[in-house]
Amino acid sequence: MNKISIFFFLISCIINAQSSVSWTNAPANLTFSPGQQIPMEITYSTPDLSYVCVWVREVDEFNSKVAEYGAFQTCPLNNTAPNSGVVNYNYTIPVNVPESSTLNPGHSYILIIYLLDNTPNTSANGSVDITVSSNVLNSKVTATLNARHTVEGFEQFDRSKFITIHANQTENGWNGSNFTPDLKDHFLNGYDVYMGRDTGGITWNLNQMPQEGTTGYASASEITRRGTNSRNSYALKTDLHPYEVRNNLVLAGQKHPFWTGEGQKQTGKGWYLANGTATGDYMGRYINAFHGGNGQPLPAFVEIINEPAYEHLGGPNDYEHSLQEVADFHNDVALAIKNHVPNIKVGGYTTAFPNFEKGDFQRWDNRWKLFMDVAGENMDFWSIHIYDFPSINGGKKLLRSGSNLEATFDMMEQYSQMKFNRVKPFVISEYGAQMHDYSKQQWSPYRDWLHLKAQNAQLMSFLDRPNTIASAINFVIVKAEWGYNDGIPYNHRLMRKENEPVSYSGRWVYTDMVKFYQLWQNVNGTRIDTFSDDLDIQVEGYVDGNKVYLILNNLKFSDVNVDLNLVETQGGRISTLNKKHLYLNGSNVPTLLEASLDINTASVTLNAESTMILEYTFNNAVVINESNTETKYYATSYLQPIEANQEVSFTVNGVTKNHYGEAVLRIGTGRPHGLSLKPIITCNGTEISVPENWRGDDQLERERFFGTLEIPVPFDLIQANNTITVKFSDTGGHISTTTLQVYNFSSDIRNPTLGEVEIDKDNSIVIYPNPSTGIINLKGPVNFQEILIYSITGKLIKVSKANAPIDISNLTNGIYFLKTNTGLSFKVLKIK
Repeated sequence: MNKISIFFFLISCIINAQSSVSWTNAPANLTFSPGQQIPMEITYSTPDLSYVCVWVREVDEFNSKVAEYGAFQTCPLNNTAPNSGVVNYNYTIPVNVPESSTLNPGHSYILIIYLLDNTPNTSANGSVDITVSSNVLNSKVTATLNARHTVEGFEQFDRSKFITIHANQTENGWNGSNFTPDLKDHFLNGYDVYMGRDTGGITWNLNQMPQEGTTGYASASEITRRGTNSRNSYALKTDLHPYEVRNNLVLAGQKHPFWTGEGQKQTGKGWYLANGTATGDYMGRYINAFHGGNGQPLPAFVEIINEPAYEHLGGPNDYEHSLQEVADFHNDVALAIKNHVPNIKVGGYTTAFPNFEKGDFQRWDNRWKLFMDVAGENMDFWSIHIYDFPSINGGKKLLRSGSNLEATFDMMEQYSQMKFNRVKPFVISEYGAQMHDYSKQQWSPYRDWLHLKAQNAQLMSFLDRPNTIASAINFVIVKAEWGYNDGIPYNHRLMRKENEPVSYSGRWVYTDMVKFYQLWQNVNGTRIDTFSDDLDIQVEGYVDGNKVYLILNNLKFSDVNVDLNLVETQGGRISTLNKKHLYLNGSNVPTLLEASLDINTASVTLNAESTMILEYTFNNAVVINESNTETKYYATSYLQPIEANQEVSFTVNGVTKNHYGEAVLRIGTGRPHGLSLKPIITCNGTEISVPENWRGDDQLERERFFGTLEIPVPFDLIQANNTITVKFSDTGGHISTTTLQVYNFSSDIRNPTLGEVEIDKDNSIVIYPNPSTGIINLKGPVNFQEILIYSITGKLIKVSKANAPIDISNLTNGIYFLKTNTGLSFKVLKIK
């Protein structure tokens, strides 16, 4: 993680008690470059508005005005606006503002936000100290719009996998006194959401079942009778049937009364299941009796039980207890289920705390490795729960988002590959955050924010694995009235009572959890090649016809300026650019800002731990004619102890590579804090550079660091069979995994070629070289005086004389259109 300094300023100043104005989404780092566009959320209130204007003022050490730039020229509000409200405004720092470093000693800049009221002597000034510097180090993301990104044949954004809610269409939570007459339609169809999990029906019915004599098996005839009644009832509820296509159902039993090992509890009828086979017999019969035919469709996945080791094996920090009993139970249940439903997909063990690194990886050995060894052959998928703990034990942060989540997946993937010769898929049946410090409080928008920021960060990691993640279910329940305890409603709810938190009364309305679904509402299409030069800025991109969706997520605890580089080789033009930005505002309220941006926008500010989706609309459909095909190759060994200055060697075989491409070496590392996280690494005998950054935080409040180091490898070093060596300077911990991520390109998509471009029918004038790294020349008769250079959005970038070489070295990589003052035009590609 890069360390940066954060500055805090008070951003609202009231001159008259009747008027106020403030910049409510001001970033923590108020350093801007000349020409930088700043998205501002301005909150104001006044009796009789005249105008609100924004400009830059230079002041001396006595705060006296020295110079002003654009004073009263950029005014987002005038007397036609309401007298109070919030306006979203994109302000641009004037390009002629000198850098702060060039000012006289004691001089500085203030960004003026000035409100004037028509009432005499009534105004407000929200002035903010800023720094102007052209040396602002922005993060940079690149999206190659014409190159699809494919992972084992997966390239489409699958909303049924990733835009989900922990619900079933039959549950009562959809009904009641809602703000809308049809909540299912408003939410599921309106925001294009899919349902995914049901633990209630199968558990409730087991608690009502008599046993077969005294055998400890549920009565087969009673299961059939109840199932027939349930299917017939469902068949009559025709309003539910259209939502079947939105239910990628994960059916799961709660731990009790399904569990038959230590700590077993009896059913609601006072009897105990005999063993795992009896549990599986009930589950298999239940699926056949209650699903299919005129009933609900068969579930897509069956989790055997929910979080079986949550309590009785010592909790999240234990690493000594063995999972043997749980693994044996899963074997017996799976075989019994498939005796009734042979083709159903069964998995486990639905772990609550995949803390593999505990006890220097003893927890891994005693839990997940043991489970894979014992029960893995009978599991069709691995089932896990992923949660951040953003505020626990008085504000501590125990986060998985970022490198910890990457290392968790990498370890399960590599061992699955080693053990079964394939990576079995994952069902993430719950993910998001647990809000411990706030869990016993009434509902608040801030508590929802703790979940919102976690689910966005985690979803970005899931989207990197479209081939191995079969389902990822956001842990949000519709109403969860069953979870109302001691006057405190359940934390993870889509809906709340209108008068919360004052009282649990009124109609049902959305909590702020809905903002996740509103943010992702429109995203669809084919995944495209994207790249971020900052591991803390996650990026994904999708093309859907003439729409491009660029998704950015900030893992840092501070604001980040992000430069945008869209590579589009077909000459398409952007017609509109819209932004959705989900962030925490100054009042600790999650805010979803929707705004239209200038199509020439070249950078955006991504607030701390926020997510932004940019929707570009082009004048024509974006043509995808290149590809980036990703494959992961796993080393033949894993989990090696680290000894000081001792090389650990790994072999990665069977790699296929094209002429063009990229490669990333992923080294999973679990080490006590204070030890080195920058090893010396060689690939096939050549030392490679190791970055000092990784995804997410430093994990200092976790027991130790457990994360994946992502290390670019020069593509020409990659061979069919590869030897990787890793050497740390100190002793302690383990190298948990070694994975080589190879991206094969169909052509040199990082430097696409246009070739010479003719600009008249007689072939009399050409430009060269094209593409160019900086200087381009004209060949042929020149009958014009000026050449105007435009971006792909149509913005005039610069003007060059016709009788001299054209210098484009200071432009970012991409397509530019050159037009002469006589009407000729052509295009050129700027590359590195």
